[in-house]
Amino acid sequence: MVKWVDDVIVVTSSVIAISSLVIMFVSLMAEVIVRYVTNQGMGWPTEMPNLLFPWLVMSGVVLAAQRGQHIAVTALNALLSRTGNRVLLLAQQVLVLATFFYLAWVGLDVVAITGSEVYPVTGIAARWAYLALIVGFTGLGITALTTFVRLLQASDPLAVRRHHIEEDV
Repeated sequence: MVKWVDDVIVVTSSVIAISSLVIMFVSLMAEVIVRYVTNQGMGWPTEMPNLLFPWLVMSGVVLAAQRGQHIAVTALNALLSRTGNRVLLLAQQVLVLATFFYLAWVGLDVVAITGSEVYPVTGIAARWAYLALIVGFTGLGITALTTFVRLLQASDPLAVRRHHIEEDV
């Protein structure tokens, strides 16, 4: 079950990141071409980065958490036993889980406040950009939960979410 949840998070985050990049690139390229040909802009492509960049960033943050690619300080881990590392990492996941679910909850207020803000050309509400924060924080909270379960099951707690550089090639 945990692997399935993690796989869904990775696929969803990847689709969001790639889609955001492609849509921003295509819309801005179309704006450049139209401006070059007609000396007038379309207008709406300039709003796309405002809407999609938060989605790109948050999906990248969630992907990094899933792959263990965030910066980590491991000096304390070298001093602890396997059991000590397990306890430390489990406590860390509880803290991460609570923090990001709390931030997602608070983000709902931000979305409610920004609901009346509308981008002038597209007419899209700014809440869609801020919704990326809530979705990202929820993804990070779920990742912390699945990491917690993996830590309980792993024989070596330091191997959970360890970044494998060979996967980057």
